[in-house]
Amino acid sequence: MNDEQNQMHKIQEEEILKLTNQFVNKIFKHYNQGDFNAKRGFLNRQEIRKPFNLSSIQSQGRPIEEVMKEEIDALELDANLRHPRYYGFIPGPAEYVSWLGDMIATSYNSHVGGWHLAPGASAMEKEVIHWAIQQVGLKGEHAGGILESGGTMAGFTALAAARDAKVSVNDISKATVYMTRQTHTANHKALHLLGIPKENWRYVDTESFQMQSDDLERQIQADQEKGLIPIIVIGTCGTTNTGAIDPLDQIARICEKYQLWFHVDGAYGASVVLSNQRHLAKGIEKADSIVWDGHKWLYQIYGIAFCLVKDIRYLLNTYRAGGEYLQDVESTTDKPDWWDMGPELTRPARGPRLWMTLQTFGTEKISAMINQSMKYAEWFEAQVKQSKRLELVTAASLGIVTFKVKAEQREESERKNILLSETLRKYNIAGIFTTMLNDENVLRICTISPEESLEDFKDMYQSIENTMDKLGM
Repeated sequence: MNDEQNQMHKIQEEEILKLTNQFVNKIFKHYNQGDFNAKRGFLNRQEIRKPFNLSSIQSQGRPIEEVMKEEIDALELDANLRHPRYYGFIPGPAEYVSWLGDMIATSYNSHVGGWHLAPGASAMEKEVIHWAIQQVGLKGEHAGGILESGGTMAGFTALAAARDAKVSVNDISKATVYMTRQTHTANHKALHLLGIPKENWRYVDTESFQMQSDDLERQIQADQEKGLIPIIVIGTCGTTNTGAIDPLDQIARICEKYQLWFHVDGAYGASVVLSNQRHLAKGIEKADSIVWDGHKWLYQIYGIAFCLVKDIRYLLNTYRAGGEYLQDVESTTDKPDWWDMGPELTRPARGPRLWMTLQTFGTEKISAMINQSMKYAEWFEAQVKQSKRLELVTAASLGIVTFKVKAEQREESERKNILLSETLRKYNIAGIFTTMLNDENVLRICTISPEESLEDFKDMYQSIENTMDKLGM
């Protein structure tokens, strides 16, 4: 590099530093603004989105400040799922400490495939996994896990190990799996990719959207009599639709009796173990594997999820592959490398963001935030019960309430539900969406943001009532 190139490189570094500082100030204000007046839209914005065309990629570059502005303008169009009034799906109410922890880790660009390459990031990942294992109550010297990008990949990682543990390759066509209609579709994707025939997916009866253990046992027995091989039961700790928790303790006993793998999808609901309602998750400690997302009710930025297992040797059996090009960096200790426990070889540093959050906040603050979320959902349930125009569908459970607009005919109620949801989102009043329960379109709210006060929440509810007034409901 000649003197002129050195000078240009120095100028570029100074420009990047200036722009980085400007952006950090901007995003930090965004994380701390408490933007209840919705100056920055927080919905999917399809109603207010303007046409946006990115510049085409050319052979010659452009000034970085110009490119950065265009990138920010584009990203500002995206839904703000961490906004306190975004109640759709399972929101992503990420805390600024998580963002900072990830920004630092990303800056180092660590390759967290093995301990030799990334001892620091690996230590933080192992520490948060150890913490999570303690919280859910997994026992045994071989309990462990790995961090994946989200619940879908964490579930796939666990279910692949379950398949390999419970059925041979030659018998995969006989493998049978049990779940309910409320089981998250991420599990459907995993089962499909793992080669479990769809005709062998069993949907167990539910009551109040919870799996019925007597029907589970009946179906297992019936399949055994047919010569099929029951291998996995997927229980849910917090369904996306209603926050329902399957009877985990009963399911665990059935799995033990028939030697099935017990997998718990606790993507968002497993956080209940940190709350004053921990008893609701009784039996989760008996699972063979657990999924628990950090980017939901642990307030992390996307994407981080625990794949926790009672015995990591099952993960190693499925994923350890080796490779002569890794011989100089493979672990020589009793700590297995991450690339031997999951599908990824190249892995980003996912642990630091959660490690920094837990270290900064402490578990008591996290627990208080979760308790607050459930308290607000219970308050909302009480308001719906008192309303002359709204009707409760399912009671508050893990921060979720479903409800509907009253009407003489079901079709009329569904029409009003859709109109109310669309109006609330169109005018940035509240991010409330609809879902389907027993083939009926209903409204749903998920209150897991820690940034909303009770007064803000009351104001939101009054805004719903006011909107119904304007719509003539």
